[in-house]
Amino acid sequence: MFNAVGIPGRLVPAVIADKFVGHFNTLIFFAAAAGVVIYGWIGVTDVAEFYVFSIIYGFCANAVQTLFPTTTSKLVIHETKMGVRVGMISSIASLACLAGPPIAGALIDINDGKFLYAQLFGGTTMLLGTGILLFAKAQPFWQPHTRDE
Repeated sequence: MFNAVGIPGRLVPAVIADKFVGHFNTLIFFAAAAGVVIYGWIGVTDVAEFYVFSIIYGFCANAVQTLFPTTTSKLVIHETKMGVRVGMISSIASLACLAGPPIAGALIDINDGKFLYAQLFGGTTMLLGTGILLFAKAQPFWQPHTRDE
C-alpha cells in the first residue's frame, strides 16, 4: 500500500507545484505534513489505523522525495550548474539516509523493541527539516529566479 500510493504521491504534488503554489511552497507543506503524520503514528493501535497511516504517510513521503530535487533545480540561476547543485544537495541528504536507519534501530533497541523513540526521532527530524526549509524560503538570496535573469 505504501508503494502503491507512491504513484499519485509523486504525480499529484508535482502538478500542484507546477500549476498553483510553486515547488518550494509545496515541498514545505508536504514536509510538515509528513512530520505531523509521523507523530500521529504514535497513536496507531490496530491494523486498520496502520493502513490509514501508511496511505497518508506514503503520499506525503513520496511528495517530498519528488519535490526535493525539482525544488533544488528551480533555485539554480544558471542551467549549466544545475547538475552540480542537485548533486551537492543530494550528497548532503545521503548522509541522513545513511545515518537515519541505524539511529532508528538503536532507538528501538533502547526502548525494548517499541517504536516510540524512533517515531519521536522521525517526526522531530522531519519538522526540523521543515523549519530549515522555512528559514531558507525567508532568505532573499534563496528565492527562485527565472532563467531570464
